[in-house]
Amino acid sequence: MINGLKVRKGSTYNKNQIFRISRSRFSAFYLRCKLCFYLEYKYGLKPIPVMPYALNNAVDQNLKLSFDICREQKIPHKIMMDEGLKNIIPYQHKDLEKWREPLRQGIQYLHPKNFLLTGGIDDVWIDLTTNELIIVDYKAQAKRIEDLKPENYWSIPSHEDYKVQLSFYRYLFEKNGFPVKQKAYIVHANANKNIPFENSLGFYVSLIPYETNVKFIEPTLTAIKDCLDSDIFPEPHENCHQCANYLSRKEILKELPLKINKRSFFVTIKETLKLLVSKIINFFSKYKKNIT
Repeated sequence: MINGLKVRKGSTYNKNQIFRISRSRFSAFYLRCKLCFYLEYKYGLKPIPVMPYALNNAVDQNLKLSFDICREQKIPHKIMMDEGLKNIIPYQHKDLEKWREPLRQGIQYLHPKNFLLTGGIDDVWIDLTTNELIIVDYKAQAKRIEDLKPENYWSIPSHEDYKVQLSFYRYLFEKNGFPVKQKAYIVHANANKNIPFENSLGFYVSLIPYETNVKFIEPTLTAIKDCLDSDIFPEPHENCHQCANYLSRKEILKELPLKINKRSFFVTIKETLKLLVSKIINFFSKYKKNIT
């Protein structure tokens, strides 16, 4: 029977053990609901599951294959050339495939707060002029062309998560001793929605730069530690769908026992009246027979 709690002990926080903080966990605390974060990782409450982005993942994989060809040849990808990035090529490293596996390994750093920080990166490039690494992430969506302009792209509220993602990856690589450029990139594969479907999707690929910032990461890690060590429940986020769902269900269910009791009361009265009427009819039937 489903009880809504996690089974694996390692998925809940224990201050005496190393606790894994993935990029997604970090973003969940920083951007979304601290109460849901607390309930999930302090008490093991399962979050509402989300559907996997299988089509997006397929596009990501195809982009990786495309950039890996250039990586092997040690040449810039066409998109780099189109953007004038002639001195940038995909970075070669023996641990690249490990860095790309967020669930098993990823790029890791053991923080002094006993947090194992991890992130699964899509790609890393290198500037041959400065010998600095460049953080890259792939996105596959369908947006208006004007939304792909950097000034518009980074003003979209849902893209705050991308900013955190790129900055968090930069932080991890720097903590592993790599020199990393402040400027990172999103490789955005934008699906064309204006053509009939003929067993294929057409994509327009664009490169969107972002100036990463790592100053907020250490204070956020301190806040996560303080939150998980505390016995006080944090306040829910005002726009948290999960908390709103729970509170709404609680209000609805509060009325349920009363409705059941009322229904039971009237059912009981109805059955009692039926039994009484039946007894009265039987009584008069017997009385009539005795008279005759």
